[in-house]
Amino acid sequence: MKDPGQLAILLLQIATIIALSRAMGMLFSKFRQPQVIGEILAGIMLGPSLLGWVWPAASTWLFPAGASMTVLSMLAQVGVLLFLFLVGLEFDPEILRQRGKTAAAISISGIVVPLALGFAATYPLRSLFDPAQQAHLFPTALFMGAAMSVTAFPVLARIVTEWNLQRTEEGGLAIAAAAVDDVLAWTMLAAVVAFAPATAISHGDAGPMLKLLLAVAYVGAMLLIVKPFLKRIEAVFDRQGSVTPGLLAILLLTLLLSSFTTEMIGVHALFGAFVAGLIMPKRNKFVHAVTLRLETFSLVFLLPTFFAFAGLKADLRTMLDPTMIGYTLLIILIACVGKLGGVSLAARWTGLSVRKSVTLGVLMNTRGLMELIILTVGLQLGVINQRVYSMMVIMAIVTTAMAAPLIQLLMPRVTRRGEDDKIFSILIPVAKPKSGGPLIELAAYLTGGDTTHHRLCAVHLTQPTGAEMFRSITGDVLAPADRLELEPLLETAREKSLQVEPMAFYSRDVPSDIARIVRQQNIDLLLMGYHLPVFGHALLGGIVHRVLTGTDCDVAVFVERGLGKPSRILVPFMNSSHDRLALDLAGKIAKTTGAAISIIHVSQHADRKTAHPVIERAFQDPTQKQAVTIKVVAGDSPASTILDEITDPDLVIIGVAEEWGLESSLLGMRPERIAQDCPASMLIVRRYAAPKQ
Repeated sequence: MKDPGQLAILLLQIATIIALSRAMGMLFSKFRQPQVIGEILAGIMLGPSLLGWVWPAASTWLFPAGASMTVLSMLAQVGVLLFLFLVGLEFDPEILRQRGKTAAAISISGIVVPLALGFAATYPLRSLFDPAQQAHLFPTALFMGAAMSVTAFPVLARIVTEWNLQRTEEGGLAIAAAAVDDVLAWTMLAAVVAFAPATAISHGDAGPMLKLLLAVAYVGAMLLIVKPFLKRIEAVFDRQGSVTPGLLAILLLTLLLSSFTTEMIGVHALFGAFVAGLIMPKRNKFVHAVTLRLETFSLVFLLPTFFAFAGLKADLRTMLDPTMIGYTLLIILIACVGKLGGVSLAARWTGLSVRKSVTLGVLMNTRGLMELIILTVGLQLGVINQRVYSMMVIMAIVTTAMAAPLIQLLMPRVTRRGEDDKIFSILIPVAKPKSGGPLIELAAYLTGGDTTHHRLCAVHLTQPTGAEMFRSITGDVLAPADRLELEPLLETAREKSLQVEPMAFYSRDVPSDIARIVRQQNIDLLLMGYHLPVFGHALLGGIVHRVLTGTDCDVAVFVERGLGKPSRILVPFMNSSHDRLALDLAGKIAKTTGAAISIIHVSQHADRKTAHPVIERAFQDPTQKQAVTIKVVAGDSPASTILDEITDPDLVIIGVAEEWGLESSLLGMRPERIAQDCPASMLIVRRYAAPKQ
């Protein structure tokens, strides 16, 4: 077979990069770590640190020097430009109105302290740098300080939303301070680039001060000339109701020309991309529409190429030397003391408690992708070498990864409710509006309308875009359009005089967030609809499987087939803990509706004695007037036996069990027969078993 051409190699490079970065990102998100850590590590794995070390021939073949690598490099830089344009676009000045002064004080301290420490530490660490860098140590020290002081706003915003900190004082301040940080950081980067020695990406012979003056003039022109023009673009958007190809072309031209201008001035194209986003109209609908058009392509296609490009520049093999490990740990310590310490002290000075101040410092200490972008610029400028670059990449990964576990330690402990333990709490997750009504009707039958001893909560979770994640901090947790998902449920609840606590959140991992809400709200029963998984046909696969196996409460999955007020309830029974939960719920519904209950006990031997005591205990409440009939049936196939016995029930309540063919699995490739062939509505239940101490 002939050698592949440059185009074939480029296509294979991109396919490999996207596949590995998505896989690693998803893996790390399962451990409640920011997805960007996995994506950064995916890039490092493709570089000399792993692939080039373990299989040099494959590394050379997949990433050969030549045209494909040049194109990959350009794609990476375009991806970063588009990403920073979106970061600027998502910046909302409204966030600073309530917390502006406090956020500014915290942000300035979080910039100045690590900047000073990073700048000062460069001189005693001069031996790490090349001779040419030692000869021009001032721009190198300035760059090291700037790299130490950056905060990854997108990562911070995701951590805040995932841990539901939007409404906390420290969460709101972190977002506001990080927003100020973003503006200061990219302004500072422009200054660092201006002071850097002449390189391939530093055009012209203009001195640093002239470059800075030109940059100030450029920003003034963007604010005074381009921004008013873009206001007219927003008016066109309002008339047309969408971002047309023509409007999108104008926005992209603004981005490209702005980046070109700052690149020619000598303060880097990244600064121009950020400013172009910063001056865009900030109304929610416009930002949301533009973000939807650009974000997915940028995050899925272009940014992974940047991770790979950055990973190819890092060589962690040089870190195996004990001396280098010591230097790396020292850099991590300086970065944490500067950023975490500077932010925490400033927050404490503004009146926050110690816990809130440290939480704020931990949040602001995340660096992630922003750090990687700045480090790549420094490597291109020649102000740092590959060795220091690799150390700083490790620092970025460590400071980002440490945020989630530290936040978990710092969050206030959720305690049980004491007297409220007698309250039976039901949580109803709602994905689509049409599923809410039937679920709340079933909840009404379970509670009997008793609001004294029962509590109903409804939650809608949706995956946010970057802009929505930013705006969730400034206003409501979800936009009004998203909260409408709960409206049919709430309307039915009002008709039945039920009190429901509605909740709506952005979520990047719905099953994990449902489990978190269950713990925080002390939920006793999770009542949800079923959702077919992406792969397979099983009702208990995909998201439902993850909820069933990862939630610390009883779970009931409702398969709705036109259930009205039930008059006949069938409970298949084999004396498992799940079957006993089915009996309990059947009793609650029958007490409200007066429905007759038929219990079919399937056994290899038709012995009524084995089931009778358990069933009697389940219905020993003297206030229950419902008729209960028990039938013991012998059969080798419980599922077939039950299907043969079903005549005309309105509702079948059945426990999760392998014997019924209702064992949950992540990838259920065949539908469960009993769920598929049963003509009545079904409630499939799982009893929670607390882990043994």
